[in-house]
Amino acid sequence: MPLYVWLACGLYWMNGMATVVLGSVLPLAVQHLHTTYVFGSDLVFLQFVGYWIGVPLSSMAVRRTGYRGAIVASSAITALASAGFTAWPKPLPYLVCSLANGIGMALMQATVSTSLIEWFPARRAVIMSRTEAAFGLGCVLGPLFASACIAAGRWQVAFALVAAAAAALAVVGAFTPMAARDSREGPRDAHTDAIHLANRRDRALVLALFMLCVLIYVGLESCVNNFLPAVFVEHFGLPATTASVAVSAFWAAMVAGRMATGWIARKLPYRPYLILAALGTLCTTVVLAATRSVVLGYVECVWLGLFMSGIYVVTLVFANHAFPDLTGLVTRLVTFFAGLGGATLPYAFGWTLAKTGSQWADVALALFAAVLFGVVGWTGWVTKRKSRSPSERVHAAG
Repeated sequence: MPLYVWLACGLYWMNGMATVVLGSVLPLAVQHLHTTYVFGSDLVFLQFVGYWIGVPLSSMAVRRTGYRGAIVASSAITALASAGFTAWPKPLPYLVCSLANGIGMALMQATVSTSLIEWFPARRAVIMSRTEAAFGLGCVLGPLFASACIAAGRWQVAFALVAAAAAALAVVGAFTPMAARDSREGPRDAHTDAIHLANRRDRALVLALFMLCVLIYVGLESCVNNFLPAVFVEHFGLPATTASVAVSAFWAAMVAGRMATGWIARKLPYRPYLILAALGTLCTTVVLAATRSVVLGYVECVWLGLFMSGIYVVTLVFANHAFPDLTGLVTRLVTFFAGLGGATLPYAFGWTLAKTGSQWADVALALFAAVLFGVVGWTGWVTKRKSRSPSERVHAAG
């Protein structure tokens, strides 16, 4: 595996920790800052406002400084934001650091994912599944480290690990070779029929459906990342140290699922994979909303992680497969709409949790999953119709 792919995995691992650490300590942070979960929603919202800034910034940074400069800058911004969380546990600095954290993460993800999609066209799902597995590993280790910090009475120190990792990766990124070298060796994605988009209307519809899938999925994932410990505290009456492990259980399953995604992508085309994964996500969230057993709650977190594990990366590569002439634009749009979903859905979820308690928040989670399944099914139906050749469509119509 090229050194650059290893660097990409390290960057995604660091981003995974940066994504979940705040949610892991959120119950204590809210208590320390004398605020409510509405403030937690504000933090998540500003983090994803940072995504909206970071995505176009990625395009500008790559044009001006190349991939290396953009990667080093993204790591440095994330390091500074995480250090700010550690040093200034006050409401206003937290809001500023959350915004900066989103900028750094979006700048990294848009830059790295665009380069990998461009440089490994025949192995997009296989390569991207490795980086997403690294992201998931960060999401597993982040809450575990946060739980240890909470137990030691120093929950702010959880952000210091992210700051140290980001600073180290900024240095490593400055010296890692970066070039478009797809040796064509190694496992490849399973064959998926080309999608024939004959006119602007078809292209706009299919692109909009893909972006809607990304928006809803990332919003759902962000709700789990940032509020699952709070839901377990409210729903099952658990202490914060125990509740934070729910995110680790979820992300441990995500890592296992994402490692398996690389193998599944060699056997199963993109369309049926997405439909089955979205259906499993819906069923699991419905069962979780009705569960009153703590043990079953953790088991359902594992199943939720398994079903959700490959949805983002497969949607990303499927969208690029549908628009092979727009790789850079599609990848950045995916990151942008990921930020949009990560800002809006958790904001609504945090408000629901603060105003109505965990029961209705659980229902909201299931409703988000239902919408995701509906959009994925619609996208699958449209792309399947457009995958036929013109002669096949005429024959089917006649």
